[in-house]
Amino acid sequence: MSVADTFEYITLGNPVSRALINSSSSILRAIGLRPKKMVTTDHPMGVPMQIQPLNVSMHRIVGCHYNFVRIAGLGGASAIFMGAYCKYFLKDVSDPKVQQDSQAFADVANRIHFLHSFALMCMPLAHYPVFTGVLMTMGTVLFSGCMYYRALTGNKRLQHYATIGGFCLIGAWLSLVV
Repeated sequence: MSVADTFEYITLGNPVSRALINSSSSILRAIGLRPKKMVTTDHPMGVPMQIQPLNVSMHRIVGCHYNFVRIAGLGGASAIFMGAYCKYFLKDVSDPKVQQDSQAFADVANRIHFLHSFALMCMPLAHYPVFTGVLMTMGTVLFSGCMYYRALTGNKRLQHYATIGGFCLIGAWLSLVV
C-alpha cells in the first residue's frame, strides 16, 4: 500500500470519515442541495469514471504491530487524565511561585506525553517499528513520569531520569531516519 493510499484511507476511507460524509450528504439532500459526484478522467480512454473509496481495514495497514496503536490509545487517555488531574491538584497550592513552577512542569510533561502518544499511532509505519516504538514508549514514560512527579510533589530526586527519557525520545525520532 502506497503513502497516497494510506493518506486516502486516513482522510476519507475510515469509518468515522465515511459516517461524517454520509451524514453531511443526508443533511444536504434533506435541505434540497445535491452534493456533486466525484468524477475523474484518469481513464486511459478519457471516459469519466466515479471514484470508489477504498475498503481497507486499519489492521491490514498496520499488520502485526497494531499493539502500538493500542498503547497510543492508552497513552492519549492517560495524558488527558493526567492533564486534568494536575490542573485540579495544583490549583490548591498556596504559594503562587511554587504553583507556577509546578504548573510549568506539569504542562511540559503533559505536552510531551500527549504528543508522543499520538506519534505512537504511526509506529507501524516505521522501518523498525518495535525498536522505535519501544524507545518512544520508554522515553515518554521516563520523561513525562518524572516531570509529573516533580510537578505534583516538588521533589527533584527523579530529575535525572527525565533526561534519560529525553534521550530515548531523541533516539526514537532519529531511528525514523534510518
